[in-house]
This record gives sequence, structure tokens and C-alpha cells, in this order.
Amino acid sequence: MKQYLLGGLVGVLVLAVNMVSAPAYAFHCPALVKECRTTADIAAKKAGTDQDKIAKARKDCDEAEALHKAGKHKESVEKAGEGITMAGKAVK
Repeated sequence: MKQYLLGGLVGVLVLAVNMVSAPAYAFHCPALVKECRTTADIAAKKAGTDQDKIAKARKDCDEAEALHKAGKHKESVEKAGEGITMAGKAVK
């Protein structure tokens, strides 16, 4: 009986943490999208930059903004991070 109660308690705690942490992502999205676009713009101006990777980075930035607007904040943060990483890889 204790195992069922403990399992239920853990489930409730996990649900509560997810409900509290989800809105926190919402505040990070716009800043990360802005950083993504700024990084892509700076990288695009450097000589020898792979413009295909810059285009992919900008696409990731746009997708991150769309995900934010759709309320998918965790995915938005991840996509913005991918865009920033791609922009960094574009610089040779």
C-alpha cells in the first residue's frame, strides 16, 4: 500500500514541477530568439561564412519564434539553441 501512495505522490510532484517550470521557459524564448538572430547576422558578415548554415540558423530562429507563439516554450528554447549553434558552426 505504501508503494502505491509513494508512487502517486511522486507522480503528483512531477506534475507540479512541470506546471511550475513551463511558464519559466516563456520568458526565455524572446531573448533567445533575439540572440539567435543577432548571432546569425554577425556570423553572416564574416568572410568565409557558410551561407547555407546561416540560412538554416535563421530558419531555426523563425521556427523558435513560431513555437513560442504556439505556447511550446520548451521546444522554442531548444530550437533557438540549435539556431545559435548552427550560426556558430557556419563561421570558418
